[in-house]
Amino acid sequence: MLHLKLFTFNPFYENTYILYDETKSCVIIDPGCYEAAEKRELFDFIITENLKPVRLLNTHCHLDHVFGNQFVEETYSVEVEAHRAELPVLARAHVAGAMYGTPMLEQQPFSIFIEDGDEITLGDTVFKVILAPGHSPGSICFYNEKEGFLIGGDVL
Repeated sequence: MLHLKLFTFNPFYENTYILYDETKSCVIIDPGCYEAAEKRELFDFIITENLKPVRLLNTHCHLDHVFGNQFVEETYSVEVEAHRAELPVLARAHVAGAMYGTPMLEQQPFSIFIEDGDEITLGDTVFKVILAPGHSPGSICFYNEKEGFLIGGDVL
């Protein structure tokens, strides 16, 4: 059975998701943890539930969705995965951070690309990737047909 844990992080009130199942493997989507206490909250939940992060996915790369990428990458030895059209957005995230008064380090480019129609699996659960540009050039959604839900970042 699939479980979903939602966190609301950072000054922009961004939603971060952890999806996990009985195998205790988990996927982290849009780690927006900015403050040390938010990073600790994410970390503590993963420890408490005895989870093993196996993937780090970004629905898009606006600053509020990537604040915690580096923390998650370094803590759990996973790499960012996103649509290739998000590379320029990620490259400018630190500039946007400075403009909004939320300083952040320059983000390293990712090299694992998720494309429209790909399937993301977690145990027996399958998510179809749907490209939904507009809010951001490479915004993607993760749709689970079996359970009837979609995680879409900021896509409405």
